[in-house]
Amino acid sequence: MIFKATFVILDCIAILIIGFITRLLSKNKEHYARDLRNAMLAALFAIVGNVFIALSWDTLVAQFSFILYFVSIDWILYWLSGFCLLYTEHFVATRRLKWPTLIVYSLDTLSIILNLFFGHNFTVYEITGADGSVFYQTQFHFFYYLHLAVDYAAIITAFIFLIYKIVKTYSFYRTKYAIIFFVLVLIIILNVVYMAFSLVLDASVLFYAIAGLLIFLSIRIFVPRSLMNSTIGKAVDDMSEGLILFDISNNCIFANEFSLHRFNIDLATFNFDSEPMKTIRKNLQLKNARFGESDYVVTDSEGNVVCHYFTRLNELTDSKNRVIGSYLLIEDVTNTMALMNELNEAKANAENANVAKSTFLANMSHEIRTPLNSVLGMNEMILRSTKDPALTEYAETIRSSGEILLSLINDILDFSKIEAGKMELFEEGYNPHKLLTECNDSFEQMAVGKGLYLTFKCDENIPSGLKGDEKRLRQILSNIISNAIKYTKKGGVTVEMWSESIDEKHLNLIISVSDTGIGISKTDQEFLFDSFRRVNEEENATIQGTGLGLSITKELITLMNGTIGVSSIEGEGSVFKISVPQEILSFSPVGPLRLIAEQKEYTYTETFRAPKAKILVVDDVAVNLKVVQALLKKTLIEVDTAKSGLQAIDMCRQKKYDLILLDHRMPEPDGIETFRIISEDGFNTDTPVIILTANALSGAEEEYRAMGFSDYLSKPIRSNELELAILRHLPVEKVELV
Repeated sequence: MIFKATFVILDCIAILIIGFITRLLSKNKEHYARDLRNAMLAALFAIVGNVFIALSWDTLVAQFSFILYFVSIDWILYWLSGFCLLYTEHFVATRRLKWPTLIVYSLDTLSIILNLFFGHNFTVYEITGADGSVFYQTQFHFFYYLHLAVDYAAIITAFIFLIYKIVKTYSFYRTKYAIIFFVLVLIIILNVVYMAFSLVLDASVLFYAIAGLLIFLSIRIFVPRSLMNSTIGKAVDDMSEGLILFDISNNCIFANEFSLHRFNIDLATFNFDSEPMKTIRKNLQLKNARFGESDYVVTDSEGNVVCHYFTRLNELTDSKNRVIGSYLLIEDVTNTMALMNELNEAKANAENANVAKSTFLANMSHEIRTPLNSVLGMNEMILRSTKDPALTEYAETIRSSGEILLSLINDILDFSKIEAGKMELFEEGYNPHKLLTECNDSFEQMAVGKGLYLTFKCDENIPSGLKGDEKRLRQILSNIISNAIKYTKKGGVTVEMWSESIDEKHLNLIISVSDTGIGISKTDQEFLFDSFRRVNEEENATIQGTGLGLSITKELITLMNGTIGVSSIEGEGSVFKISVPQEILSFSPVGPLRLIAEQKEYTYTETFRAPKAKILVVDDVAVNLKVVQALLKKTLIEVDTAKSGLQAIDMCRQKKYDLILLDHRMPEPDGIETFRIISEDGFNTDTPVIILTANALSGAEEEYRAMGFSDYLSKPIRSNELELAILRHLPVEKVELV
């Protein structure tokens, strides 16, 4: 009885162990964990069956217990075989063997259960032990050996795959498969011993718990940690950074290969495994003893930097944030610093190139706009004074050519503004018909001169009041219409406008410009909006332009959150379609479009007269002074002139002016210095000063206003802009509006 009681107690302990392992396995999400968990559950039933065998009081109870035991053994081996195949990653074999094996084991289980009725597998008989205890054993028949054959076939198949994996792998990967293999072999050996020696109780079931625990520890703890320690150690040694660990007493406990061999340290006298932190820091030339980041460099005999290191010393803490040591990271940033130096040098070169470009554009603008100011200014006076048709025609030709030249300069400067990100939109109310009418007035003569038609169409239901940047919209349309006329030899150009609603207060203004020109090839369409690039350069070499018009157009439309697209057939023409969102100010329909084409003679009427006003104009170019005097002649303003900054300063000390027009680029002192002196000394410290300049680069106006100038006029000076600027700053009591 003592033997039985001991056996039952051990079985109960095994049940508890298996239950614990099964619970742990239920938390494992690996694909093989389910099969191992099921094998452990089957082992639990086998042990329960073994307990009932030990406690059986008659042959019938013993037979039921043996049936439970043998059926459980079947499914232990089934699930263990599945676990072995999945754990060794033989997924194809698992899929192919799963269903045939399941059917065979199900039939085998049925055969064992039917033994209760037919007795074809085994019979149960009773024996008495030396202490008088009753034990029940089985006598096996032919079909039971078939049952054993099925079991051993399954486990041998699993062994084959395990052995194959052991042969094909190495290091800890081989170890983890070998552990599983030897655990399973031990179970089989114990089971064979039980059958071979006809033991009264099967002790091998006790080993199921031990085997399950060994397998679990192997796959979840021993092998992963061994692999982790091995791979982490190797990875740390292969790092391109140094790692040195210190304990809580600041003694070194580990240093990787980088730290051992990278520095000029005599390893015979310097032991990384026991040196104090202060000694290591001294040998590594780390002067800073505090925790944190620092740098140090290694130089050669000539003082050139050989290596540049970045170091970081941090504390190590446990899960409760208690200090348990520290670590020193040493990173070789020599290549990074070299790259940073190259990038900084490249950045400096780019900034210098940008400054050079801006300087060039400023000089170009000044050098071209200054004489152009004289040409257009004097030409304006010819148009005002002559009634001779021939002279008027010549002057109009000069004005037209000057406007074209000015347009080319403005294209380049607009592109500079866009590149600098300083292009701004100024939104105000406008009428869509006015936009189309002005475009018609600008290009009708150009079209007629080439024998082309220019047609404008507008949806009558478009709101009559929209808010947007009318000036930039006109520039966009002008660029596209101008190109359409340039590249069209016969036929003409049609401009259509309509709208699509966005919401109650906004719409998409859509404008289509179609022509019957030369068209654009599919290859050229890809580069149509590129800067400084013109399509079909050889054929169109005689056509004027910078190649910036469409690039600027695209950037302006993007700035307006709009879109532009083109469709074209070579030899038949092109269609440009623009869509820009606009705010609705007036919902009343714009109505029918009426374009009144009138051939007007040139007429000029001054905006105001101010005979009591006194202004001073300062410019080192005499002809520019004459231009301003001539343009303001009919306003009756009293105009004094100065040819230098020094002369202007003297005049401002002797006379009070209502307004000063001051050129920027003059011999010393220039306009900026002259303005500073006038603002501090003399009678004109509070007199408004308008800067006259050929500098129309991005941000120029803002810079001048920030210096204190009251207004800004770019050359060439237009008479209407000049009069409006003066009108804004003259005392109201001295102005008579015309």
